[in-house]
Amino acid sequence: MEMILRHFIANETFKELNKNYDLVYVFNNDRYNFKKNKIVSDHISSEKIRITNIPRSRIGYWFYLYITTVLRQQRGTKNFSARIRQEYLRLGRRNVILALIAGLPIVYHIFRFLFVRKMGIHSSVTEIIKKEKPKIIIHPSILQGYYVNELIRYTVVDDNSIPLIFLMNSWDNPSAKAFCSGSPSKLVVWGEQSKNHAIEYMKMNPQNIECFGAAQFEIYKQETKFTRQELCDFFKVDKSKRIILYAGAGHGKYESLYLELLDSYIKNGALPNCHVIYRPHPWRGGLGEGERDFFSLNLQNITMDPTMSDYYRKDIEKPSNNMFLTDYRNTRDLLSLVDCVISPLSTMLVESIINGKPILMFFPERQYSSDFAIDEIHFAEFLKIKIINKCLKEDDFLKSCQNLYKQIDDKNISLALKKASNFFVSSSKKSYGEQLLKLVENLNKKT
Repeated sequence: MEMILRHFIANETFKELNKNYDLVYVFNNDRYNFKKNKIVSDHISSEKIRITNIPRSRIGYWFYLYITTVLRQQRGTKNFSARIRQEYLRLGRRNVILALIAGLPIVYHIFRFLFVRKMGIHSSVTEIIKKEKPKIIIHPSILQGYYVNELIRYTVVDDNSIPLIFLMNSWDNPSAKAFCSGSPSKLVVWGEQSKNHAIEYMKMNPQNIECFGAAQFEIYKQETKFTRQELCDFFKVDKSKRIILYAGAGHGKYESLYLELLDSYIKNGALPNCHVIYRPHPWRGGLGEGERDFFSLNLQNITMDPTMSDYYRKDIEKPSNNMFLTDYRNTRDLLSLVDCVISPLSTMLVESIINGKPILMFFPERQYSSDFAIDEIHFAEFLKIKIINKCLKEDDFLKSCQNLYKQIDDKNISLALKKASNFFVSSSKKSYGEQLLKLVENLNKKT
């Protein structure tokens, strides 16, 4: 929920719609207290908020059909081995086998028919839609959650003739999720890659998919208002240095080791005249087994992003497992400053090439895990970009860093990276909100 609020509400994605339509915002009365959320209070007036009361257990029931549909639709695809491995880890071998059996031909259609009929539509969703009488329903999400099946059943399958638009949030959504009760009228995705994935893995009709870019990356269309000197002062780095961003991993088990290696490369001249800004992953949690506190390392050529230091200190002292939601303006300013980026498997890879920054995708064998690997299709396709530097072995780290270093200030590399980014995140002179407004107006004309 917090991530959706930041990506679609805090950055005013619906500003253009608000000027032309009367918007109502619907939240579910779950354990998450949205009423105390600062983004909600700052951007949505209380009279515009409506509440549903879908119990959390209902998501659990829908999950049986959902996971069966995911595995059924992934079978025979390039992503199947990665997905099945993740589900074995998460659900256990027995449950995965049962889901695969339920997804067999004939069995699946009977199972799905009976399941959907049994679940129906939650009354609180029906009541709000009947009361508000919306012309269109828009649902930003990770393509899973309280409202996905309820809205599809009400608006599309039960022929209530209300256009339903889903807005994709995260990079892996179309390749990892499935619609199990029908499909929305329109699915808005990031770009050509996610459109292809929605067609192959979600079985969406290509005519019902729109590529608008990513709402959270709209900030990158705006240049920073600060000079290089001002940014250097803020991030506490020497203006004369080559500046490398090291983006942390979601689990930092070996992070201190790699930072020490980087520091040694700079000290011995293998990476001359460099400074590294370390940005911990905003969901990293506490220290991994064997990992040392960054501030105890006493690194000479590496400092932490000052916007993340308080979060880091708090989370290593008392891990919360909560997301720390960084301000995308800070990320934009940081990417404007740095000369190149070292990143694990994360959206920072895409953000870097959007900004034309040479990138080293660093995922050494020590970090391999059953639930996170380079064979996930959205990562695997990224790694096919020839000018992307990749390092999959710790022994190759120095050589990979030196190759990255050579790409600094190469304008042709920068332009090529920006061009390559369009496959992942469509670029348009119109804002995400403006494109969404046009889509709504076109759908309104048809109803």
